[in-house]
This record gives sequence, structure tokens and C-alpha cells, in this order.
Amino acid sequence: MLRRISKRQVRRYQTLTNVAIKYGFGYLVDRFNLHPIRSVKDRVSGTHKAYPELSDPERLRLMLEELGPTYIKFGQILSTRYDILPKEYIKELEKLQDTVPPFSHGEACRIVAEEFGMPIDEIFATFAYEPYASASLGQVHLATLPGGDRVIVKVQRPGIKDVIDSDLRILRDLAHFADQHIREARALNPVGVISEFERIIRAELDYTLEAQNADELRENFKDDPAVKIPTVYWDYTRWQVLTMEFIDGIKVSDHEAIEQADLDHTTIARNFATSFLKQIFLHGTFHGDPHPGNVLAMGGNVVAFIDFGIIGHLDQVTRADLVDFFIALSENDADSVIDVLAHIGIIDYDTIDLPQFRFEISNMITKYYGMSLRYVNTGVMMREMISMILRYHGNVPSNLLLLSKALMIEEEVCSQLDPDYNLQDLAKPFIHNLIVERMHPKRIVREWLRMIPGFGRLVRGLPHRIDQILLRAEKGTLHLEFEHHGLDHIVAELDVMSNRIASSMIISAIIIASALVIQSGMRPFVCGVPVLGILGFVIAGILGMGLVLSILRSGRF
Repeated sequence: MLRRISKRQVRRYQTLTNVAIKYGFGYLVDRFNLHPIRSVKDRVSGTHKAYPELSDPERLRLMLEELGPTYIKFGQILSTRYDILPKEYIKELEKLQDTVPPFSHGEACRIVAEEFGMPIDEIFATFAYEPYASASLGQVHLATLPGGDRVIVKVQRPGIKDVIDSDLRILRDLAHFADQHIREARALNPVGVISEFERIIRAELDYTLEAQNADELRENFKDDPAVKIPTVYWDYTRWQVLTMEFIDGIKVSDHEAIEQADLDHTTIARNFATSFLKQIFLHGTFHGDPHPGNVLAMGGNVVAFIDFGIIGHLDQVTRADLVDFFIALSENDADSVIDVLAHIGIIDYDTIDLPQFRFEISNMITKYYGMSLRYVNTGVMMREMISMILRYHGNVPSNLLLLSKALMIEEEVCSQLDPDYNLQDLAKPFIHNLIVERMHPKRIVREWLRMIPGFGRLVRGLPHRIDQILLRAEKGTLHLEFEHHGLDHIVAELDVMSNRIASSMIISAIIIASALVIQSGMRPFVCGVPVLGILGFVIAGILGMGLVLSILRSGRF
């Protein structure tokens, strides 16, 4: 694991082990055998445990914050994985703060100039000296374009890519080690978790992808006056620099400022929730991190979204399955819920304890079905259901895990804005309209037309496939493979039966042969009886007794 690594990586390993031991996770250092990396000085001085009065989840959060951007992001991703961490760890990791001290104005100007190949004063009319906001991967400066438009310029933190590359190599090494040497870790698929995290964080490092996400959401809401998505200025956007329209709004969590601006809390909550339902059921692209810092209230009770680094996607089939899922919940139909989960691929009928799973699903539906809609939190309900599915070794796609977390954040924000808010009440018209649209003749015809090309390919290819089968049959090279399920016990029973029949025939043959020997008078004799005949009867008797005992012991006679 430590072969062919740079001095920088060794130092990063040392930092990782020292911080882990500092916060009381030395047993992980022991488990991953990272002691050889630590210097003698670190081994002597790094034994102090910070914050002994705090719980393990709290110390884990502090450790990740101290380790820096990569691990903060990793903790934020883990906070969506109910299949990996217990609830108390999930709750604590949701508190991770993605704020770090800003880097200098000179560094920001240098990066912008390098990306565009010209001095910054030739790009922007003004560029604020102090950052507007700062985070682990970059920071935001207010600026003005030559045409007078006010914009925000997001600049990537200098050297952050090298830091993340180094940390990702370490995480990959640890994941492979855990997969190969720690038995209980294999079920968590550590290599797959790190691969998914690497995909997410590398996407966040490419600001052009975030710009594409913003453009997609803006196009989706172009005709919605209640939702504002900032414009991307592509001429001023590069891989490390993102320039977007400045949104002058109020954080939806700042209730006092909302009141002072004479905005209506209830309308803002409804607009926020409605926009989120549209993202889920109509557009299939949703904001994956709608916390109060990323959602602003504007004049006219308009809701604005910012920061599009984390975006979730739901294809048309998954959106239809979600509609069926909520319909089944509302009708208290456990079997339909299970059918939807199986169709999505979350559960497998062949591996799950279906009666017990149906019982638990029924209990959960009854729990929420009998509750006033005012007290039903859809996000919490989805998380409870996901946790239960994972107990039965189901496989929940990452986009649905992200959706459940986003729903929880959205409902928490809206509930604080409007105590009478309920997502399910707002969702009913969406679900009803989608059901009506699904049954509309035009929709059915469109679906059939969409299937025609695939059906045509099947019909065109069918004669060739039949010809290939017949040709192989003529040559004698056609092989058919059958896989049996549940026949092992029958094979075992047949083996036992055939052995008993064979034993009976052998015993019978020995008896007949012994009788013939006695009749023939073959020497030598014992008491006038041939010895060979007596020996044959004795052997037959022993074998016969053994066969009888075997039958009696089996209990089947």
C-alpha cells in the first residue's frame, strides 16, 4: 500500500494518522496498519485525545473538518448513505461546515488571468477585493461586467486539485485495504463508495459542469415567475472560474429579514415546495443540496436557487415509479409498494424474506397513513423506509438516497417558514395530473410509437437468430444449459434410495450364494456345515442389521 508514493503523500498519511489518533480513532490506525508511517516524534506527542467529553460522531465530524476539503466533502456524501453509517453519525455529519478562511485577492486574480489569458482588469469592469463567500473548493467575488451587469465570480481554490488528487489516492488505498483485509467492511463495498465519491468531487471541480446544471434548471423554470435561476455568462466561465448573475435575495432561514422585506412566509414555503415537486415529477433534475444558504427569497415571494454543484437526476421510468409508490402509500397498499420497489430494482423477490418484509411495510404505512398530514414528513418517512430496506439487504440507488436527503432539508426549511405546511397536500395535484396524463390516449400512442423502433429491430433480427439456431442444431453444436433451483434435496434422496436398493441386492445375493454353498457340501466343515456358507450368512446378517438401523435412524419406513 505504501509503495511508489511521493513524499507529499507520506506527509499526508502522517497528517491523517495524527489527526485520527488525536480525535480518538487510533484503533482505525491500528486496523489499517498505518503506524509505520508515523514519525517517532508523532508517536510520542500524538497520544493526546481531543475532546474526550464528546461522542464518537461529534469527534468524527471535527476530525473531518480538520483534515480539510476532501474529507469535509466525503463526510457530506456519507451523510446521505443510510446503508453505511448509523443514524447518529448521519445526523452529526449533516452539520459539517464547508467554510474555510479565504485565499488572497492576488491569488484569485492570478487564477482568473491564467484561465482567460489576459489581465483581470481587461475581463471585468470591477472585481471586489474582499470575497463575498468562501468554501473549501473555492470562493466567490462580486464583480461587474463591461456592460454593467452585476455578477458573482466563483474562483477555484489554488492547489485544491493536487490536494484532492493526493487525498483520493489515500482513500482508494484504504478502501482496497479494507476490502481485502477487513471482513466486515466488504459488505459496505468501500471501493465502490470511494469511486462514487471521486466521481462527485471531480465533477464539482469542473465549474463548466456546474454551469451546465444551472442552465438546465434555468431552462426548466423559464416560464415559472415564482422561481429564479441565475443566468450563466459562458463567455466569462472556464474550468476554474464560473461567472453567474448576482442574485440579491434573503436566505429563507432568515425569518426576521423576510418580515422586514414585507414578504409572506407561507407563500415562500409553497413556492419553494412546489418548485421542488416540479423538479422531481416533471423535470427529472433536482437541486441536491437545497439548504438555506442555497435558497433565497426575493421580492414578490420569488424563490431563487444558487450553487449547482450537487444535482440529482431521475429518468422517466423512475419518476413514474415514484408516482406509483406514493399512490400505493396513500391507498395503504403494501403489496403495491413492494411491487414498485421490485420494479425499481431495490429489492429482489428471490433473496428477501417476503412475508416479514410485507409485515414491516404494512406497519410503516399504517403508522403514517393514520397520522394527520400536518405531521407527516415525507423525507423522514423515505429515510425510515430506506433504512428498513437496507436491513433486508436491498440496493437503493444513489440518486434516491440523495433525493431523500434533499426532501428532508426542503421540508425542514418549509416547516419553519409555515407551521401548517405539508408536502403531501401539495404533491396530490402533481400526482393526479401525472396519472391523468399517463392514461391520456395521446400519451399511450406516443409510448407505443416510441416502442416501434425497438420492436422493428427485434422483428428484423428474428429470422437471422432462428437461422443460427437451426444451423447449430444441424451441425450438432447447439448446447442447452439448464440451472436447477431447489432440487438438491431430491438428488440426495435418490442417492440414499439407490444405495439402499443396491445394498439389499448385495445382501440377497450373499444369502443365495451361501445357501448354494451349504447345499453343495463344499469343504471344510464346522459341525457338518460348510464354513464358507456359515461365513456368508454372518456377513449378510451384519449388512442387513446395518441397513435396518439406517432405515430406523432416518425415521422414514
